[in-house]
Amino acid sequence: MKKDRHLSNKETAINPKLINEKTDKPDPVVDRPHFEFNDLKKGQEKHGHFVIRNIGGPYSNFEMFVLEENPFVKIINSAPQHDNQTGKFPMKVCFEAKAEDWSKRYTNTIIIRLDNEDEKVIVELDTQTKPVNDFAHIIEPGYIRKIISLINKVEKKTSAEISVVTIESLEGKTIEKYSNELFNTWGIGKEDKHNGILLLIDINENKYRIEVGLGLEKLISPEFISSLFNQFAIPNFKVRKFGAGIYKTIGRIADKIYKSSK
Repeated sequence: MKKDRHLSNKETAINPKLINEKTDKPDPVVDRPHFEFNDLKKGQEKHGHFVIRNIGGPYSNFEMFVLEENPFVKIINSAPQHDNQTGKFPMKVCFEAKAEDWSKRYTNTIIIRLDNEDEKVIVELDTQTKPVNDFAHIIEPGYIRKIISLINKVEKKTSAEISVVTIESLEGKTIEKYSNELFNTWGIGKEDKHNGILLLIDINENKYRIEVGLGLEKLISPEFISSLFNQFAIPNFKVRKFGAGIYKTIGRIADKIYKSSK
């Protein structure tokens, strides 16, 4: 049998008015507050959906919008979740996320607002590292296609990832610092093999560097890189034949990777 229980000096009764005040406010919640789309290609689209519920009190105004300017997320449909429901909620919301560029990570926030009460849905998206990123516009289109074909062939046969990047400025950094940061930010190479290679060319200071992942450091040694620059890069870059110099440099690297993987 349950006994009657009296409040002690340290306990207080809950004021029913406080409960009413709390539930008087709307309280929007979603069933999935975070989405992440990884390793997309430029221009690729992904779709997602979530359900909004109001677990609080009544509301006067409902808003839903993407917080950031120039968003990559677009809300494409929102409707009551069930055909026979009388109210707006639960509401199913469908959205589209589009990768606008290569080698970038994006984050957008969808805000759901009932009066002054907010709920957030975070959408994250990242794109693949493009094999050739000619930001300085110095490689002839024909060579870009040849270099991409060569790099794709290397990855298909050996899983090694190679990226070529040309830039107009090191932004005040040394080429060693710039290439190392870029290599790590883009995550070039398979995570479990560390088999990435970055060829970086800065046309403003006429500098170039090859960054090598830990898994290929013994194979692609500093001495080997120096010989590549002397044999292919320097002679071709001097006469602005960047495409030829890059293609021949990557070709020799590919040959060495092929031989080591047999």
